[in-house]
Amino acid sequence: MNAYNKSLDFVEIDISEAQEQSGSLQEMSIPERKDRPVQGSSLPMQGLARERRFVRQAREWERREGEPSLYIPFMSYWPTFEQMDEAQQSWYFYWRSELRQGRYPFTDLSYIFVYLYELIHGVGWEEPQQGYHQLMALWNAYQSMYPKLSNYIAEWVCDFALLHKLDLPLMDIIMRSTSAKAGELYDLELKRILENEPSRLRLEHILAFSDYDLQRSKFYVTGGRALMEEYMPKVVALVDSYLRKTNGKNLIDTFYKGNGKTVERYLFRSAVYDAELYGRTLPLRIFQLRKCPPLRYYITQLIRCTENKLRELQHFKGRLRGVSLMKETQMLVERFLEKEYTEAIKPAGPVISIDPERLATLQKDSEEVRSLLTVEDERMVEDAAQDMELVTEAGPELQEQVEAQVEMRDGDGPSYTDSDQEIVRDTSGLDEDWLLFAGQLGQAHLEALFALQETSGRLYEIAEKYGTMPALLLDEINELAMETIGDLLVDGESIAEDYIDYFARLRRVQKRSVFSTGKVE
Repeated sequence: MNAYNKSLDFVEIDISEAQEQSGSLQEMSIPERKDRPVQGSSLPMQGLARERRFVRQAREWERREGEPSLYIPFMSYWPTFEQMDEAQQSWYFYWRSELRQGRYPFTDLSYIFVYLYELIHGVGWEEPQQGYHQLMALWNAYQSMYPKLSNYIAEWVCDFALLHKLDLPLMDIIMRSTSAKAGELYDLELKRILENEPSRLRLEHILAFSDYDLQRSKFYVTGGRALMEEYMPKVVALVDSYLRKTNGKNLIDTFYKGNGKTVERYLFRSAVYDAELYGRTLPLRIFQLRKCPPLRYYITQLIRCTENKLRELQHFKGRLRGVSLMKETQMLVERFLEKEYTEAIKPAGPVISIDPERLATLQKDSEEVRSLLTVEDERMVEDAAQDMELVTEAGPELQEQVEAQVEMRDGDGPSYTDSDQEIVRDTSGLDEDWLLFAGQLGQAHLEALFALQETSGRLYEIAEKYGTMPALLLDEINELAMETIGDLLVDGESIAEDYIDYFARLRRVQKRSVFSTGKVE
């Protein structure tokens, strides 16, 4: 008991001396902002009251205009209006007025956070789209000055867009923040893009599904990176389209069998946020595609297959072993890359310079020649009309005789050259997909298919005639087939066995025949 009766001795401390040793308060750095306690833990009433007071003050001063004022430094761990003195408030409202005019003067990070808190609570905008643009404009203006700002504002912008159901792509926002890329928002956006527009995936996104470390590949390091970045998203989009047309399922439906899981995302984490406005959490349905083994394996094989083909096209020594894909898929990828790569390296055509005076002279000469030929053309038309009348009057039995006379008149004999003939096909009895396919085939495609059907070995001659290559010509046919009937028609340099009968009615006929009926008998 005697211990409690002892007197207390107090020590005097010189505060001014302590400040001189530690520096001024304005020079102190703001400590790293940590996550606030989550729902379910005991929140002090004073903290909740402060957030509500902030929202009430922000709405009261929403339309306040600031007069030109002197910049006053401001640093606070949880900045609000209450932490500002009169001079700091004067600068804040002047600075905010400048922001609303599209000007972004230098200011402290704490002022920026106060403005962000206003936008989060609906202060300063009428439509959510306006609030989103203000958030992005603020971010873009100050991110180079305060790089750590991105780790906060990226999450808050995404929360803002999800809450207000803004139809916005969030992937670019997520990629600007290290913390956002590690969370559920990244999974959410990966699924959206892969499901709806896989061509918008970037190589960085695709590698998130890969078990193969592409970035350590010698080909990637020594110049292949740009090629992989360009072609890998196209390959994923191509294969996704192929699966949709052949199986009726996209990449996700083919390999991911789960139903996802619902997670509660805490809104505006680490911000001064009044949870009574939108609630503390937002439920999100997340599909963790990056953890799906079958999907990871398949995309890994696509990456390795693509790299091997690009190595071949670049004449790079060495190939990756153990690529395991279905023959049809591997052939589809390789032919696509060969065509795309060949098109990309084609030399640009010569620059054509037109002499206006020379052009005028040629036009005049052409008019004179045209006028001289008109009389001869009219005579030819009259002769053809007379032939038609004779055939109509005499009956079909004379048709062959008249055709022979026309042939002898138009040429030296009954034989035709390729330029005098064209390939046609009787499309009667075909279903809708095959009719659509036939309607998209050009004469070069028909001649190529006719040559494959006859196994005449004239494919190279036909390709040269139309200024292309045999492989590209066959690739075009397969692409049209994939887009219409959903399968490849040409295997190597022959028509696939299952479809040979479909091209049995290809025929070579004379061009511009007076008696052409448009139907192949």
